[in-house]
This record gives sequence, structure tokens and C-alpha cells, in this order.
Amino acid sequence: MKQIIFRSFLFATLFLLYGMASAQQTVTGTVTDETGPLPGATVAIKGTSTGTTTDFDGKYTLDNVPADATLVFSFVGFVTQEVPVDGRSTIDVNLATDASELEEVVLIGYGQTTVRDATGAVSSVKSDEFNKGINTSPDQLLQGRVAGVQITSASGEPGAAANIRVRGTSSIRAGNNPLIVVDGVPLSGGDVSPGSDVGLGRRGSTNPLAFINSSDIASIDILKDASATAIYGSRGANGVVLITTKGGRSGKPQISFNSSFQTSKIANEYDMISAEDYPRIAGSVGNADPDLGARVDPLGSILRTAFTQQHDFSYGSGGETGNFRMSLGYLDQEGIVKGTGQQKYTGNINLTQRAFDDVVTFKSNVIYSYIKDDGEAIFENASAEGDLMSSALRWNPTRPFFNADGTYNQPSDNQRNPVAFIDLFEDLTETSKILVSLSATVNLTEGLDYKFSVGLDRSESTRRTAISSDFNTNNTLNRGVASYEDTYNFNKLFEHTLSYNSQVTEELKIDAVIGYSFGAFEAKGNRIIGRDFRIADQDKYIKDIGYASTFQPTETTAYFNPSSEIQSYFGRGNLNYLSKYLLTATLRADGSSKFGENNRYGYFPSVGVAWRLSEEGFLPEAISDMKLRGSWGLTGNQEFPAGSAQTQFGPTDDGSAIQQVNVANPDLQWETTEQFGIGIDFGLIDDRITGSLDYFTRKTKDLLFRLPAIQPAPDVNYWTNFQDIEIVNEGVEVSLNASVVDNDDWTFNVSYNMAFLDNEIKNVSNQFPIGIPTADINGRSLTGQRGQLLYDNQPLYAFYLPIFNGYDASGAPTYVDVNGDGTINPNFDGPGRSSDRTFVGDPNPDITLGIGLNATYRNFDFSANLNGAYGHEIYDNTNAALFYKAAVRNGDNATYAEVNSGADAENGGPFLSTKDLHSGDFLRLNSASIGYTLYPEDYSINWINTLRVYVTGQNLFVITPYDGFDPEVNVNKAIDGVPSFGIDYTSYPRSRSFSIGLNANF
Repeated sequence: MKQIIFRSFLFATLFLLYGMASAQQTVTGTVTDETGPLPGATVAIKGTSTGTTTDFDGKYTLDNVPADATLVFSFVGFVTQEVPVDGRSTIDVNLATDASELEEVVLIGYGQTTVRDATGAVSSVKSDEFNKGINTSPDQLLQGRVAGVQITSASGEPGAAANIRVRGTSSIRAGNNPLIVVDGVPLSGGDVSPGSDVGLGRRGSTNPLAFINSSDIASIDILKDASATAIYGSRGANGVVLITTKGGRSGKPQISFNSSFQTSKIANEYDMISAEDYPRIAGSVGNADPDLGARVDPLGSILRTAFTQQHDFSYGSGGETGNFRMSLGYLDQEGIVKGTGQQKYTGNINLTQRAFDDVVTFKSNVIYSYIKDDGEAIFENASAEGDLMSSALRWNPTRPFFNADGTYNQPSDNQRNPVAFIDLFEDLTETSKILVSLSATVNLTEGLDYKFSVGLDRSESTRRTAISSDFNTNNTLNRGVASYEDTYNFNKLFEHTLSYNSQVTEELKIDAVIGYSFGAFEAKGNRIIGRDFRIADQDKYIKDIGYASTFQPTETTAYFNPSSEIQSYFGRGNLNYLSKYLLTATLRADGSSKFGENNRYGYFPSVGVAWRLSEEGFLPEAISDMKLRGSWGLTGNQEFPAGSAQTQFGPTDDGSAIQQVNVANPDLQWETTEQFGIGIDFGLIDDRITGSLDYFTRKTKDLLFRLPAIQPAPDVNYWTNFQDIEIVNEGVEVSLNASVVDNDDWTFNVSYNMAFLDNEIKNVSNQFPIGIPTADINGRSLTGQRGQLLYDNQPLYAFYLPIFNGYDASGAPTYVDVNGDGTINPNFDGPGRSSDRTFVGDPNPDITLGIGLNATYRNFDFSANLNGAYGHEIYDNTNAALFYKAAVRNGDNATYAEVNSGADAENGGPFLSTKDLHSGDFLRLNSASIGYTLYPEDYSINWINTLRVYVTGQNLFVITPYDGFDPEVNVNKAIDGVPSFGIDYTSYPRSRSFSIGLNANF
């Protein structure tokens, strides 16, 4: 009986347990991420095919769920979570962003890969790694962030252009900036705004990248070696920079508002003689009238504390079939020089829509900008009489700015009043640009996609420059002058690509793309100069040039550049075998109308291989990742004027006839760069420390150059290729990243990069026996001098100067007898001749470096970025032209150092020599920022997701031996289109800035 009872009890218990285990129920809940509900997330019962997706509000309902089941919550880009049901009917889950997955992805042109699988030298900088503060152009976000990438601004002026060099300089006349690709659309590389010259000096174009709002950028990927850049063929010789703007995300609407305010002051000044010391010092050097009664600060009179405000608003959302993001931005930046600044309005719309059961995906990216640049008379090539900056530096600090009757004190054309310069000069540039990227991708079958893309890039820019007839210069007094210039650019791109991505076997994965591309480029513009105005108000000149009485035929011009077209066929294949052995092969054929009819097409192959040693199993446990890479390839350069291979005609100077201006060259061909590189990527201690080491060599040949036609041909030019001249860049790059601390309260990360570069040009004397001079030096008695020379086995733009040997007993400068012939001759001629000039310095840094620091403590965050360069020289044309003892004797100002030198007060300067050649070494604290973030649990307002306040400083200090405004400068001193590098001449000074800001996400 007892056994029957026990068995009955056991049976009932087992039946009850079985019933409980097999009981099924309905489970509901909400899936969220850090911003709120997450629509489209997958909720599935582990081990079965049963599942569902969340609706627009992130909610889900799942029926027939066993009480002992485990639910799997997943979404692309988020960490998958597994949650036991444990009999619950409501389960809410918050998915965390899969940071490792997102950070691994890098763009490689017409596709993407991961850092793990890349065979080429590719660097990616995400938005959270950008330099902090108010940055008006994408290049400022990258400074010091990527090994082998050097960014040098022309000056500290708002909107100033920048030189971007990826692995050095590789061309003479065909451009050295990398190809910039924004949302898949390559930019033309030309100027989008006109320069200006009304007879007092040349002002360059504004920064062509300023149209992009930095707040809209999601990532910037830099392709450095041929394996990565060859997919862009003829345009990839100088590297490729891929800029991707932010898109929408699935989930509830995301609203962001960012606002910041900044103050800026000049960071560094020349050590000028003060108004208090001037009478004594001027009298001691023979100035007959050393005290003119006033006590003024000439440089301070044109400077100010500048204020900047920036406001950005974005709205985005997404559902199961698509997403969108739109943004608006406003920037109002004052320059530290009175009358200068930039206003910028930007708009960005990114749309993604999937249709026909996700078979077709449509994408649309549109960027629009309107920029207004206000400039002042700070010129690239100011004459001996000077521009605004040189006038302020020269001005006698005891000379009043105004006469007793309130008029401007304007002693002469050679002593220009800086205050009058500010008030009587206007330079206004207005530029509008729209960039459109449209695409449709069709999934033909599993792993096979066809994509059609259209890119449109249209810009218009007008520049109005005017000088009042009240301003005392030889060309403007009682006359006045104004110029109207405009440029128009319209570029079109059409591309077809077929992509295949398949895990062919368990061991082999193939990723391939083939494509066709067609691009067309148009550029045109007008220029008119009016003189002899009936009124003195230059503001009215700007509005109506009709006030002018004189218009010369030679000063009324229009141009319509020959349209250029480029047609391309390309293909790339990536093979991944066993996740250990990687191969990338690329070929692009480019045909360009710029080249001669006999050489229209260029062919640019590349190959890259990699071996993942960390998958082999024989490395120590401490090495968590290691990959060896090698690459070789050819890329091309076509950044020279359209129509250069064809015969061209234009009007004569007086407009009375037609003349030939260019001789055809049907054999003109591509400038080609061959590049070889090897590298290693590694991770240590579970990737707490990661990094890479690269060696590369680049050789550029078939250099494009313009020459005068052989006589007795007309006075025209023609373009040719130099078969024997070569430019070689060789270097080593190091990148390190370390997660020093990572726990619940603290994180601390350090990044470091360094690049070593050697640059050399060869065989120049085969074509040019005395070399190719450049670097136009300006100033009294310096006009017409050349400071740099391209010559055999020297770095590009090497300084070629007499060696200063101090002052003799009479205070006259002396020079080293370089050639030992017993005669001192500091004049210019080629190496090995009678001149005592020699190669004395290199403007190209031997070493560039960057340091990044990032830390968080609970709600606090801190970041800092430093960048530096070493082993190069700068020529201070400002000091050479303006500051010497005789200047003070004649009533101008100078620095204390120059008046205390051994120079004679009459014949001690100015002169060209190594006296003004200085080390350009520097280490700059580029930016530092500290912020505090509030989360919903920190306050009672539930409609604000996060709220961050921060303080940022920019250009906080520079450690440098250079005495000028700033060591990071590059004023354009080109001669006949041959660039210069490393020249400082009355440049716009850099500022030190502090800003406060607010980031709010709703």
C-alpha cells in the first residue's frame, strides 16, 4: 500500500513538473538603446525559428513561449543579449552599442572592410575622436590624428586654405593635396572661390572644404598606400580622404542641439619696440625726429578679442524600412584682425529607404552651404610698400593715426596707415555650394548587388574687393579701385558597380567589385576692375561698380575653361582564406580628355597581401592579434589645367586680336606614382594595446610641367612630361593606442602616432641646368629674389641661400665664401657656379607626431590632442623685409633683437640670407576639453536624454624656437605655378581660443 501511495505521489509530482516545464505563455516587452525605443530589433526563442521584430515604439509580443525558454535579442550594430524567461510575461531589454564592431569598419572606396581584414594602409578617425572645439573645416579635425598625414594652414585667418600631405609631396606642378571624396562623390580639387589682386598684392582662395559642417561628419577614412588608393586610379597618387556624413538610426526620433561660444586672442607676437622705448632707441641709431608725440600700439590697433558662436540642430529617425537625418548649422566666427571673419550656413539631409521587400535600397545625401568671408588687406606677395600686417608692424609707435582735424595720418605710399587700411579696404567673398549623392542598390541574388550612383557638385562664388579713393597709395589716392570676380563650377559623376560578397566555402570568402565611372567637369568665371570712382565710400564700390569712370580692356576678362571628362573602368577582388591569408588585387583604367590623343588612357594596378599570424596558434598568449601586410601599386595624377594638351587661343592684352596661348602636345600622358609598402598590425594583452608599423617608398615619374615654347614660336607655353626627373618619398609610420585604465568609474586611453619622412628630387639638371627656382621673396631690396631651388638629390623646395657670417666692422652683412673662389657673391645662380649660395635647409619635416589623451570619470570626460613636427626650417620673410636697424633710423619700427644687432644703421639690411632661416620645430597643444554629462536619472526632466556641458581650449601653447607669429605657416610664394613651402610673410597670426558649449540630445 505504501509503495502504491509513493508511486502515485511520484507520478503526480513528475506530471506537475512536466506541465510546468511545458507550459507556454505570451511574453511582451520593449527593446531600447541609449536613445530610446529600438524598432526593427529581432526577438527570437533560442534554438528555434520562432521570433518577431519590434514595432516603431520598440514593443514586441511573442506567443507560445515556454516558461523555461531563453529569448535572444539582437540588432545590427548592437551587442546580442540572451535573457531567460523564468516564467515572466514581461521582459524589457536595453541593447548596448557594439563599439568594437562599429570601430572596425573602414571605407576603402566602392566598399568597406574591417581593420582586421584590410591589406592596405588605411586609417579611420570616428567623430568621437575628432579634435575638439570650433573647427571650421574637416582638415582641422584630423590634425595630429593620423601617422603620415601633415596638415598646414596657410595662416590663422578664418576660412584660410590648408595644405594636406599624405606621405609627403610627390609632384611639382600637378597638385599635392589628396583626393577628397564626400559621401562617395570625389571633389574636383580646384578652387571654389576666386583669388583677388587689385594692385597691392594677391589674396588667395578660401578653403574649399569649409562647406562641410564638422558636426555632420561621422567618420574620415584615409587611404595611404597604393593597395588602398589604386581603386581611384588617376586621382589617388596623393592619397584619398573619404568623408562620410551622419545618417539616421532606427528607433524613436533623435533630436540633437549643440551650441558653443568662443573668445579668441592673438597667441604670439613679435617683440616690437614699444612706444615708451622708441624715442630713445630711434635717437641712438640716428633718427632725426625720434618722437612724434603719440603713444600707440600699431599691431593692437588692428587686432581685437574675437567672438564666435556656433549652433547645430539635427533631427533623425528610422523604422523597419529606412531612416533619415536632417541638420542645420550656423557659424559666425570673428577673426582676431578687425574686419575679418566668416559666416556659414549649412544644411544636410541623408535619406535611406528600402523597398520591394528589401530588394532595392535608395540613398540620398545632400549638403548645401552658404559662406560669407570677410577679409582685409593681408596679401601673399605684398610689395615693399606693404599690406595691412606689414603696415602695422612697421608703423612708428609715436606717430598718431589721425591728424588734428580727424583725418587719417597718411604720410606717404610707403608709410601706410594700418587704421586707414582697415577702414578703407573691403574684401567680401560669398560662396554657395550644393553636393548631391544619389544611389539605388538592387540585390540581384544573395551576395550580388548592382548599384547606380549619381553625384552632382555645383558651386558659385563671387568676390568683391574695393579700396577707397581716400587711401594713400600711388594707384588709389583720388582714384579708388574695385574688382568683381566670380567663379562657377559644375561637376557630374555617373557610376555603375556590381558587387559580390560570398562565403564560397567554409574556408574561402570572396568580396569583389567591378564598375564603370564617368565624370565631367566645368569651370568658368569673370573679372572686371573699375577705377576712378566718383565717390570715396568703398562700401558703395562693392555694391555698384558703375560708380567707376575707367574700365580698361585688359582688366575686363572672362574665361570658360575647356570642359574635361574622365571615363574609368575598375575592379577589385578581396580573397580571405581561413581568415589567415588575405589578398587584394585592383585595376583601374582611366581615360581623360586632359591628355594628348596618343595617351588618353592610363592603367593603374595594385596588389596587397596580408597574413594573420595570430590565427596560426604559435604566438605567445600576450599577443592577441598580429597581421603582416605588403602592397605594391601604381596611381596617377591629373591635377593640371584642362585643355593643356590641346592648341588654345585667347585675346591679346588689348583685346584687339586673337593669339595662340598654348601649343598642343598629343603625347602628354599621366604623371605616375609607384608605391611599395610593408606593415604590421598588432594587438597585445587582449587588445588593450594596439598599433601598426609601416614602411613605404613612393617614386613619381613622368612629371607634368609647363615650359615656354621653343623659339621662334609665339610667346606661348606648352605642357610636357619629364621622363627622367623623379621624386622619391621614403618613410616609416608608427601608430599606438593603449587602454590604460578601464573600469566602472575610470577610463583612460592614450594614442600616439609618429612618421619619419625623407623626400628627394632627382635628375633636375638634365632639363634645367641651374635647377627650378621658386619661393618669391618680397620686401624692400628683396623683390625678385628667390629663396628655394628644386635640384638634384635635394628635398623638394630646399632653401638655397647665402650663408650669413655676421656683420663686419662697418656693420655690413658678410657671407661665407661657399665656392672658395675668394669673391663673395650672394646673388642667385645654379649650384657649382660663381654664386656663393648653397642648400641650407629643408621645409619638409623629418618627423611629424600626434598625441591623443582621453579619460572619463563617472560623468566627467577629458580629451587633449597635441601635434608636432621636427627637423625642418622656416624662412621668416617678415623679419628679413621689415625688421632692421635702418628701418628705425628712417622712422619705421623693428624688433628689439634687430636694433641690438651689429648691423649698421644705414647699410645693414634688408638682405636675403640664412640670418632669417630658423628651425620650424614645434609641439602644440592643439586642443583640450573637459565636459560633464547629465543623464535622465540625474534630473527629473524625462524628455532630455543626455545633456553635456563642456569647456574647450584651442592652441593653448606651442613649444618652438621660432620667433614669428607661428611655426605652422605656409604663405603661397609660388613662381609660375611651381609651389613653395615653409615661407612666412606678414601672415595672419594664429589665435588662442576658449569656448564653452552645450550638447543636448532629446
